[in-house]
Amino acid sequence: MERRLTPSELIRERTRFSSDRPHWIRPSYDGYGIVNLPWSILAALGAEPAGQPVADILWPAGLANALDAVLLVVIDGLGYEQLERALAEGDAPGLQHLVGDGVSFPLTSVFPSTTVAALTALATGEPPARHGLLGFTAFLREFGMLTNLLFWSPLGRFPSYATTGLDPRSFLPVRTVAERATEAGIQTTVVSPEAFRDTPLTKMQTAGATFRGYRTAGEFVAQVHAALAQPGKQLVTAYWDTLDTLGHFAGPDSPAWQVEFRQLDRLLVEELLARLPRRDVLVVITADHGMVPLDPERQYRLDDPALLAGLALPPAGERRAVYFHPLPEQASAVAERVRALAGSDGVLFERTRLFQEELFGPPPHHPEAWHRVGEFVLVAVGRASFPWDPPGAQPRPFLGAHAGFESAEQLVPCLLWRR
Repeated sequence: MERRLTPSELIRERTRFSSDRPHWIRPSYDGYGIVNLPWSILAALGAEPAGQPVADILWPAGLANALDAVLLVVIDGLGYEQLERALAEGDAPGLQHLVGDGVSFPLTSVFPSTTVAALTALATGEPPARHGLLGFTAFLREFGMLTNLLFWSPLGRFPSYATTGLDPRSFLPVRTVAERATEAGIQTTVVSPEAFRDTPLTKMQTAGATFRGYRTAGEFVAQVHAALAQPGKQLVTAYWDTLDTLGHFAGPDSPAWQVEFRQLDRLLVEELLARLPRRDVLVVITADHGMVPLDPERQYRLDDPALLAGLALPPAGERRAVYFHPLPEQASAVAERVRALAGSDGVLFERTRLFQEELFGPPPHHPEAWHRVGEFVLVAVGRASFPWDPPGAQPRPFLGAHAGFESAEQLVPCLLWRR
């Protein structure tokens, strides 16, 4: 009798990038990715999904019977492979108990597999090519400049466009999950660090929701419990960001990251979930992306004067998914220089191929998506990276990063546990 594939094997088989890139994962927008998760959650609460939910083979039938609340916990930067290692090594006894008592499977992130693009996908149920936030930095024709999309500001040390009176919500062309939930009679709350309360990106992603800020772990738990204790149908999204921060600056395999993860395991299971103020709760634990430890010997700075002279704009995107906008008549020369710089540590794609293969997501696309992605996109292989820092910036050493197609950055956990 033929052995049935595990969920992990199934998703790896369905999303394998190519035979010559066996460790790369193709982001799924058709039932096996984080972009599908919001539609499953809305359906579980009785709302009509406007997009494709998670595939039936992964999402158990009857999971939402008599359900009045969903708690979605988003752990920034927690990759599926990191979680699997932690469970195997006994570093996450609380989550191990939930896995045994619930349902667990991986989902893919989006491309680029990075916070701005992926969190917005979770907040809207739409892929990057549709919501338009296509990386850490991108060229915005609307403003005529290279823009930091995390801060919604010109690249460099500049204030946000919001300070000029522009409305961040109007920049996002799609509806949020919170807006859809509110229309369906579901109260929606986002629990996130207090420092993010009034940032433009938060205003885009949380439109339609009540924001509850926290400063400490204890306040995080208290704010989630207070939101869930309200009567009626509830969708509460709780966001935790410290693992991502430590992954970048200490490394995703560092002792500091491991200590933080063990503390988070106890916080989630012994404090947050053990004392939920109601019983009719579906808990969904997931992440926006994973992370790759970087090799300092495979870091290639994009400061070659000859390369920069051939560009209409500085390199944009991410250090593991770089966007290049060559000057007219310079495309071939730029491509040749980038390939020579990267060698076997990077793969240079033409923008046309990435859109044709729907790696940013299927159509219809944001009208500016094509222009926000460079003519060429360099994707890092293994532990390589391709940083570029604007003049005057003081570079910080990165020991971990994400944005590409490696399975460590593309696959994230999805754990379902019914209280």
